[in-house]
Amino acid sequence: MTMTQPSQAGFARNILALPTGADVGAGLTKICIGSGASQMKVRMPSKIVQVREELHDILTAKDGGYFFYHSGEREDLVGLQFLVGSLAAWKSPSAHTKLSDDPVLKGEFCLHLLLGSLASLSFRPEWNLHLVLSTHNKSLFQEVVTAKTQGSHVINFGGKNAVQSRVNLKVSLVVPEGAGSYAYCVSGTLEPLIDKTASAIGIDIGTATTIVNIFAPGGAIVHRKVLEIGGCIDLLDLIASDPELIQFLGSGKVGSIEMIRQGIESREFKYGTRNFDFRPIYLRHLKPWLADRLRLAFKEVSEWRDSAQSLVCWGGGAELPGVAKLLASQGITAVPDGCWANAIGLQRLAQARFERGK
Repeated sequence: MTMTQPSQAGFARNILALPTGADVGAGLTKICIGSGASQMKVRMPSKIVQVREELHDILTAKDGGYFFYHSGEREDLVGLQFLVGSLAAWKSPSAHTKLSDDPVLKGEFCLHLLLGSLASLSFRPEWNLHLVLSTHNKSLFQEVVTAKTQGSHVINFGGKNAVQSRVNLKVSLVVPEGAGSYAYCVSGTLEPLIDKTASAIGIDIGTATTIVNIFAPGGAIVHRKVLEIGGCIDLLDLIASDPELIQFLGSGKVGSIEMIRQGIESREFKYGTRNFDFRPIYLRHLKPWLADRLRLAFKEVSEWRDSAQSLVCWGGGAELPGVAKLLASQGITAVPDGCWANAIGLQRLAQARFERGK
């Protein structure tokens, strides 16, 4: 069965480009398209699987998408179809590709995550995106990310025989991870979270990594370190392997990371549909998990800490229940919408560059 995306009435081809920020992370991809009341945001797991057989139905989800690559500048993808985000895990629970498997995969699959994100939105016959992207290692991956992403791509989003959509992507800039979050913190609020006239420290607790950034006045990164310790996934693993949860499940196996993540994000701490509240387990592991990361972060930034005027934390870890209070006790400000900070900041950079013709 072929399904098509709902069409936006009156949409015309050859529209002006939409300034877009794309934060393709190891655990989650966040895309922020346009600005103001019409701004579109997509968040999905950074997972991909190539579909090698005919699908019985075209799967749809708000955090996943399907696309068939009909033609375009990525000749290696012509004739191939993919499921992205949660749909990749649905289709192939154990064999899908996760960007957290290898840092190199971010460059290889950045386009796939972008197209999968557009697949989850209302159909448009043409997308023109003016992109600012972030990467964990700009010097190594800027060229490959740009080469494998930008250009014109003709895509079928609702099945092989669905109406085609032309996706035109211009990569205006690739910045280090953290640059977008800095832009978010110095703009767009009545009281900026970072004083851009002074130095600042940003701690990024993401899904797979914990990163510290030292910013000079104005935002130039003077030091950046990926700590030898993971991010939120480590906390989820601790909960999943907790003896109390394993005993409740009764199978001798660890719990499901995805069910735990959903329970935390809902703030209900329910394990799927089971009548089990894992809040006590979460609280038992939260403080030591965060303390390990802050200890290493403070060690890394020790020579800049006394002179920094701003000390903030962003990323999904900053939004976990109870974390803001723990951070505040250490003199650290948790950034509101910390999971979205980088993508929103990248969009603002894209907007500024687009207006300047860059």
